[in-house]
Amino acid sequence: MNPNSSVILIVDDDWMTREVMQATLESAGYRVLEANSGTRALEMLAESPPDLILLDVRMPGLDGFETCKRIKDDPRSQHIPVLLMTGLEHDDAKQRGLDAGVDDFVNKPFDMITVQARVRSLLRIKKLYDALQLRDQRLREVLAAEVPAETAQRILRALDTHP
Repeated sequence: MNPNSSVILIVDDDWMTREVMQATLESAGYRVLEANSGTRALEMLAESPPDLILLDVRMPGLDGFETCKRIKDDPRSQHIPVLLMTGLEHDDAKQRGLDAGVDDFVNKPFDMITVQARVRSLLRIKKLYDALQLRDQRLREVLAAEVPAETAQRILRALDTHP
């Protein structure tokens, strides 16, 4: 995957963390956006959704758990992977993250090799998801153009049925 095509949104109220993460990710070839709050991140998502979100847990106002929950509750952004950045080590915090829809965790202080590996992995999954969505859309278009509507609906229902 070409990292240059991937956009990562870093959400953290600590400017130093944002700067370090930005420098690391940009040096790896990613485009990086920054938000200093959960509220600002949600505004940015509405404008132009990124491919991945790195989200801090502890922020004033809208914390990382609630921000993630809102991201995952919105059909327009629920497919965007969220990597939760946390200094919280206890299992309750991780469970809250999972309940909010977090896709993975990285602990502070950061091991930047681990961060890069998780970013790469989550972006690979996102790319596969996007390709699958595109293929599904194309299949629906081809069916609509090539077969009778009733047959197309029957095929789509069969495909939507999970074993």
